[in-house]
Amino acid sequence: MSRSTVNRIIIAYLMVIWGAVLVRCDQFPMTWAPMYTNYTPSSKIYVTIRDREALERGILVTHRDGSTSYLTREDLNIPKRSFWRIPYQWMFGSGPKYDEHSKNMSAFNWWLRRLFVPSRESEPECYWCLFWSLNKTLGYEPNDPRFIVRIDAERDKRIYAKEDLLRKDTSKVEKVVQRATVEWQDEWLERWNNGKLF
Repeated sequence: MSRSTVNRIIIAYLMVIWGAVLVRCDQFPMTWAPMYTNYTPSSKIYVTIRDREALERGILVTHRDGSTSYLTREDLNIPKRSFWRIPYQWMFGSGPKYDEHSKNMSAFNWWLRRLFVPSRESEPECYWCLFWSLNKTLGYEPNDPRFIVRIDAERDKRIYAKEDLLRKDTSKVEKVVQRATVEWQDEWLERWNNGKLF
């Protein structure tokens, strides 16, 4: 590669990066990241209560042969500080915020985004990713009797009115138990066979 070609590549790279700064870097196609979030005002505050005993027991899964078992963080080799996200976030569809980078975008940003991501179907779905991750980590294939076909989770939520919290009144609380069940979808088999997570 000649020196002039390398210089052109560097100049093009710098133009793209500085263009990202001018266009609003947190919504530029080359700098999207799912950790960007947008605040949505609400009159209620939702608090998830983590059950330590349940986390130690693990995640309830059902295998293809109909048996059930609990997967612990040791089974999945996941740090304690991250393991809770599976039963308390991913299972309830509030895992990685893949759609956050799409909120409040200008028309120009939407146009740029479509150059790189033609449709929302190409974005990851957290349930598919969950089955892929659990089964691949444990070495289960779809024809394996131990293959995970269902995952169950439960979480306790406390719902407070924001105006009550502003008055430091925590006595008025709504307690809710949420349950989530996710089942393996046969249409995911083609993705599995192609070895494509996304």
